[in-house]
Amino acid sequence: MAVSVLVGIPFFAIAVTLAGDWYKVLMVSWRVLALLGSAGIIHFIIGRLLGYSAYRIIGANKATPYIMTNPFYTLLFSFLFLGENITVFIIAGVLCMFLGAALTSAEKKTVSATNEKKILSVEMKGILLALGAALCWGITPILIKPSVEEIGSAIAASFISYCAAGVVMFGLLMRKSLRQQVTQLPLIKSLSPMALAALFTAAGQLLMFTALGKNPASIVTPLMSTQVIFIFFLSLLVNRKTEIFSWKVGFGMVATLAGTFLLFQ
Repeated sequence: MAVSVLVGIPFFAIAVTLAGDWYKVLMVSWRVLALLGSAGIIHFIIGRLLGYSAYRIIGANKATPYIMTNPFYTLLFSFLFLGENITVFIIAGVLCMFLGAALTSAEKKTVSATNEKKILSVEMKGILLALGAALCWGITPILIKPSVEEIGSAIAASFISYCAAGVVMFGLLMRKSLRQQVTQLPLIKSLSPMALAALFTAAGQLLMFTALGKNPASIVTPLMSTQVIFIFFLSLLVNRKTEIFSWKVGFGMVATLAGTFLLFQ
């Protein structure tokens, strides 16, 4: 998480410079600053901490369907604050998403659980962390969309959010134990892959901010959920020995993805 945030700040600083949008960063209103700052802390600090912890405990395959319930929270908050209607498609979508979560949770044997001999407690901890990440990532589109529309630059908005997350991260790294964990990372084995992943993540966030500035969140959010397919097949390619692959996990992902799209029909 620390690497992803600290790599993202210079990435977006360069992007803002190339786009010539520094004046938009400097002229941002206090309202937009508060919204984007809150989105950055919730999404990049709290959400990532919960999500990465869930990936570590129960694996990306099992955690992803729970994390992919984040459109449900976006829908809920949109209904509460924007007065959007609940349809039959939305109900069907919610049922599909929970079916997907149920199928993946039925696969009890995870890598961490096998090693620690604490299947139930480890499983539940991972699920709760994933759901917490989903809640965080379901809230932030509501904060980001009006901000990008007002500021008029997805790059500037992304940079402000990352800077807010960076302030919190620098505060956390004041703790000697956490700082040592980062500085002692092996360059080739850990730090380089993390930095590369951070660049891809930052690019993905830029695309998300751009999409939210041009389209309704009800379209952007479910389309982003197609990442579950890429995670499954890339995990099969790269993490075959550390991830779980079974028909339950596969059908759980398909059901969750189908439910996500049904939510916004």
